[in-house]
Amino acid sequence: MPTASLDKAAPSHAVQEAPRQDPRSVDQEAIRTKGAQRLGSKLQKVVFHGAGGTLFGIHLVNTLLTLLTLGVYYYWAKVRVRTFLFGQTEFAGDRFSYHGSARELFNGAMKASLIFGVPYYLLSNAGLFLEPNMVTQIALQAAAWLLLVLFIPVAIVSARRYRLSRTAWRGIRFSFQGKTLDFIKLWLSGYFLTGVTLGLYYPYFSTKKQAFLTAHSYFGSEPFKFSGDGAMLFRSFLMMYLPAVTVAIIAGLGLYSLIELPLKNIADPETARSLVIGTIAGLIIGALVFRLLWLPYSVKEQRFFWEQTSIGSARCRLPITMWPYLKLKLGNLLLMVCTLGLAWPWTTIRNIQFITDQLALVGIDNFDETVQAYDGAPPIGEGLDGFLDTGFDLG
Repeated sequence: MPTASLDKAAPSHAVQEAPRQDPRSVDQEAIRTKGAQRLGSKLQKVVFHGAGGTLFGIHLVNTLLTLLTLGVYYYWAKVRVRTFLFGQTEFAGDRFSYHGSARELFNGAMKASLIFGVPYYLLSNAGLFLEPNMVTQIALQAAAWLLLVLFIPVAIVSARRYRLSRTAWRGIRFSFQGKTLDFIKLWLSGYFLTGVTLGLYYPYFSTKKQAFLTAHSYFGSEPFKFSGDGAMLFRSFLMMYLPAVTVAIIAGLGLYSLIELPLKNIADPETARSLVIGTIAGLIIGALVFRLLWLPYSVKEQRFFWEQTSIGSARCRLPITMWPYLKLKLGNLLLMVCTLGLAWPWTTIRNIQFITDQLALVGIDNFDETVQAYDGAPPIGEGLDGFLDTGFDLG
């Protein structure tokens, strides 16, 4: 099931459905949607009722209590925000509800620290205590890096399992039934192929990840489905990839010239300062250019993920485009800068409403037949239910 926002600001559980469509053509999508409506299927939209002022009050109290408790209240603050955001999200006349607890989040964080944090710290800093030779030190750093690589897919699956199991609509819980080991295999092979192809495998990898996470998600007894293929995104990715590689090559040649010319005078403080400033400026400009090139593709990818998601015979529809999203992000950036971060509640609401205002489910409503069939993700504080299915939540 896709995330409900490009920056994960909205609840990811308001999944919706639409009749089968060709994802390569927006015109065909519109025609099929209209045809489905004529045949009697429904178009139901998500509605968000929350206001920035209300969230600001919650955020203000959360910040004060977190400071007063030296960070301990952070997990209670997170639950309060989630409860508010989910409770303000409505679909088909009923609102979502969040049933997670701060104690579970706290226990989950402690569990994550013990399972991954402590071993990673020991492996990374073993050289300070053991004074190993170069080969041993490289092996320890490699082991720490591998542990970190393994931690990411475990965290993704565990957080999704927990969040879905604590989210309900019409009194029926969502769930995630995917196996962590299967996702780790997909993750490692995907990163390997993306690396050896210099990034060209990325759209296939991201689509496979989304397919795994969606196909193993359930609303009660009803599974979600994902019908997308990475080949459908490859052309859009290539249109971003080729200019990005060109810019990277030009930037690399420029930096090489900048470094090579004053290399003989590197001891001169003025030359060294100019070299550092030029390098930093080049990296910043390169990052901004890459972000601008990535933006159109990221919007298409999220729209594609949503519109390939279905449940039963119905399918989601999210007709977002780049320019409205760009205006949203620029507006949010301006608000955050001008208010020194105090506008966070309002930017959060703006992000959620941008998605919910356009997200729709097209298809025949059969939710009345859905029953609670799976009680997944036992409370985190009740012990370790297998090393790879720890169930801790990272946020």
